[in-house]
Amino acid sequence: MEKVSLNYDYENDILFFYKNNEDYEFSEILNKSIAMDFNKNDNPIGIEILDASEQFKTKKLHLNSVKKANVKISINEQDIKLSIKLLVEIHNKQTPLENVNIVENNNLKIPNIETNMATA
Repeated sequence: MEKVSLNYDYENDILFFYKNNEDYEFSEILNKSIAMDFNKNDNPIGIEILDASEQFKTKKLHLNSVKKANVKISINEQDIKLSIKLLVEIHNKQTPLENVNIVENNNLKIPNIETNMATA
């Protein structure tokens, strides 16, 4: 499990997952709200989620208190599969949010990879 950092831009409702000290090479737009960043070796190094509160079906305020995040990425010849699970604090209780699960075409023909990322 690779460790990632997480930032939430409350004003713009954008959630970012990223690996520190990785050089960005390109992005793959998965849908109207989610983009995945890659390094020069075609390895995922970050995820940007627009309208994050809508994607996780929660209030923006809750995304300010993410306690744990797990991201699973699976890429094959046809598809890019992304699953994101968040645990946030609501009323002093750790609460799981609705998962974000997407499957999109692998238009850029990114090589096969399976990886898991998590916040500390």
